[in-house]
Amino acid sequence: MRRNLLYIFIACFIYASCRSVRVEYPYYPQTKEGRELRVFLKGVRNVGLAVEPPKSDVWMEDYDVSRSFLAVVPEKIFEAFSNDSYFKLIDLSKRADILNEQTFSLTGITQNRIEMGKLLGAEAILYISVARPVSECTIEMRADYWAMGVQALQVAAAVNQNRRYRSYGPVYGAPQSQPVMRPTGVRRILLPIEASLVRVDTGEMKKAVITKPVVVDNGAGDTNCPAMLDSLSKALDETIPEIEARLSPRVKSENVSIFIKDEDPEIESYLTEGYEEIKGETPSFQRAKAAWEKADQKAKGKSWAAKANLATYYFSQGDFEKASELYDQAVKLGGPEESYLIDLRKLSSSAAEAIE
Repeated sequence: MRRNLLYIFIACFIYASCRSVRVEYPYYPQTKEGRELRVFLKGVRNVGLAVEPPKSDVWMEDYDVSRSFLAVVPEKIFEAFSNDSYFKLIDLSKRADILNEQTFSLTGITQNRIEMGKLLGAEAILYISVARPVSECTIEMRADYWAMGVQALQVAAAVNQNRRYRSYGPVYGAPQSQPVMRPTGVRRILLPIEASLVRVDTGEMKKAVITKPVVVDNGAGDTNCPAMLDSLSKALDETIPEIEARLSPRVKSENVSIFIKDEDPEIESYLTEGYEEIKGETPSFQRAKAAWEKADQKAKGKSWAAKANLATYYFSQGDFEKASELYDQAVKLGGPEESYLIDLRKLSSSAAEAIE
């Protein structure tokens, strides 16, 4: 009975002194490119997305197709990035109050990036430029898997029927399923895309140029050339992962405790304020960090809870070295969560070592 009461007391104490939140953090490839991307981004997460409008002198006779195609590019990028990218995208095409013909270009965005960043709450802008595709249509032989499946079923049925009437011995010379090849219309398309990621604060730019050949067909036996718009859509689907891999870290997440209790009421109010900033309707780790820095200053660097919360902020930004350093400081200041903070320090150190 006493042991149960002790467990209940400990659980109540932990719940009262901390709150658990799901912290997302960037994961970079363990390559030279991954390290360079990490240094370039430095925790950038809110990214404005702009797609260059079609130009009649570039797309020429495909201009009407380009307008329909480019209209769906933001939606497709949003859908793909929302699955596993660390970026939170903001669609600039819906902000006519910010962009006009003069600013909706890479040069215009670079020149007006600071004002746009403030209006959008964006830390960087991803500018997508799609050049005129190169494509050709041919007739090639393609396997008709549907027909092959039907043929396989017919062969199996014939074998079973043969066995029924000749069960006294083995069946020899059973018919074999043969590949069914049909002439098929094929479009080979090359869709050149240049993606430029511009930091709002410094104007630094990182580019990725992708020219990935894609083969499209309507299905075995259909000799018509696949429609240009459908072909462009499939080419884009296969190109977006390349953009994401080269310009955006993937997202991972951990449940991490945020500490809100302190003997000093003013420090405790700052700790709680920071927690509320990341759990509100418009969560912001940046505002939470400001509150926790106030707690740390008020405590003159002696609050283990403030150090731990600040470490979690840097962890969420992908600055794993700084996070590890602050978790270590929190451990040395003592407190009831020492073993837990040691685990977080190890996690941060491992993440930092993985991309060194």
